[in-house]
Amino acid sequence: MSEAAKAPGSPALADVPVESEVRAARGHTLRVHLDAEPGRLTALVSPSVWARRILLGPVFEPLIRYVPPDPGSPAGRYEPRLARSWRVVTPPWGGLEVRIELEPNATFHDGHPLTSVDVQFTLDAIRDPKRNIDGFRRLLEDVSAVELITPTEVRLVLSNPKPAGWIVRVLAEIPILPMHIYNDNLAAGGLPVGSGPYKVTSNKAGVVHLSRYDKYWAGKVSIQDVEFVYQPDAAIALKDAKRGDFDIIPALIPAHYPEQANAPGIAAAFAPLELRPPRLRALTFNTTKPPLDDVRLRHALALLVDRKQIGERHFDRLARPALWPIWPGGPVHGVEPAVPAFDPKAAGALLDAAGWIDSDKDGIRDRAAAQLKLVMIGSERATPRDLAKPSDTLPREYFIEAARRIGVVIELKSGGDAWLAKRLDEGNYHLAEVQWNGVVDMDMRPRLGGVSPRIDRALDAMTGVWDPTERSKIASELASALAESWPMAGIVTDAPQGLIHRRVKGVRIWDGWIDLGQLSFTQQR
Repeated sequence: MSEAAKAPGSPALADVPVESEVRAARGHTLRVHLDAEPGRLTALVSPSVWARRILLGPVFEPLIRYVPPDPGSPAGRYEPRLARSWRVVTPPWGGLEVRIELEPNATFHDGHPLTSVDVQFTLDAIRDPKRNIDGFRRLLEDVSAVELITPTEVRLVLSNPKPAGWIVRVLAEIPILPMHIYNDNLAAGGLPVGSGPYKVTSNKAGVVHLSRYDKYWAGKVSIQDVEFVYQPDAAIALKDAKRGDFDIIPALIPAHYPEQANAPGIAAAFAPLELRPPRLRALTFNTTKPPLDDVRLRHALALLVDRKQIGERHFDRLARPALWPIWPGGPVHGVEPAVPAFDPKAAGALLDAAGWIDSDKDGIRDRAAAQLKLVMIGSERATPRDLAKPSDTLPREYFIEAARRIGVVIELKSGGDAWLAKRLDEGNYHLAEVQWNGVVDMDMRPRLGGVSPRIDRALDAMTGVWDPTERSKIASELASALAESWPMAGIVTDAPQGLIHRRVKGVRIWDGWIDLGQLSFTQQR
């Protein structure tokens, strides 16, 4: 019997009202299933994944849009949003500046005009350590000042005279806040007030309701209302979708994929939705700590990751093998390199060549009287086991067992997030199990820099270009540099499978989500 057949509530999926009647009653409203509570709806202060999806773009706008590649194009591109134009200039006194001209007619939802003061306030608030916007602040570390020119013009003065391509990229991720509301408290209470095509009109009982802002400076969007509805029970959510209560199910649970997704009542009304977020589960190696200062050992360990089995058996095909953080729409946007097969024999040969052999036949490799024993650290909140499969093996357990079989002992130590961050910072480990979350086409210097000169040159080259297309061309060199030094070994990247109703048009997936402002219904009421 399949897992889907055993899933609680699944049999009820076949017994629901006619979906067309339910959907007709909300013909102007797009409804999106939330599988987790969005938490406090704040644009800058530790927003959850769902808070950013709800707010960034629909409610709060960035200066620049980073849109997905056009057909046949190798990379995404920048488009105006709140910034009507931008340019990089070298002033007579030297250095570099990014000069930005704002849309003159942009207003916030309360009617206040959006001006360069709001841009300066937002960027300076992020740069202020007292505001504790740590994630964004690092992205603006090359900005030494934000200066007003006119009410619709502002300049970013860069501290580094070299091109800083990531500055323009990050402007597509930062929502601009109204100073008159958020000056005293970036997490001000009440409903959020932004400048986007939608405004938040209610947030209660697990439902966030967005209504179209009819005075939006760029013109009204097509869909009048959007509701994000929290439903923790996936079986109920899927039943509600079939009944007509949902238009988008972003991610199905393993018990519902692919059986329930392909059931006649669902497949006829919904198209597949694959978000492919830029998220990577990986092993990182401490390249300065013996014996992992030997690239042959790092390469050998990378060959002991059975990515195919982990993706299929643990993640039920809702994750796919990945070696580096490089793929179309990945943390590094570019052509994805081939992923090596699970190969214990080749791993053993690399260890033999490095002098690690089992000289005393005790099942553990040794060299110069020292046994090959490694310390691996990871989060105590590792990928959870599926409660429907009590014998389910965690991804790291596959790896540890494969290492044991060829004579490598790996001791696992785990702790909370603070503990793990401290151990990583101290370098008190041989290898670590990590999860990298981020955005498409991001600066990877903090995660990959400092390992080898060749990697650093590739990362610096990416920093030195402004155009995403030019940056994507460097991805292959970065992949080659990684394969030369093996500072890490990817395991899988998430491949959630969702559903979107066939009445919804204009869907383009980018950065793990959908631009809601570009959507429309096949029949408007």
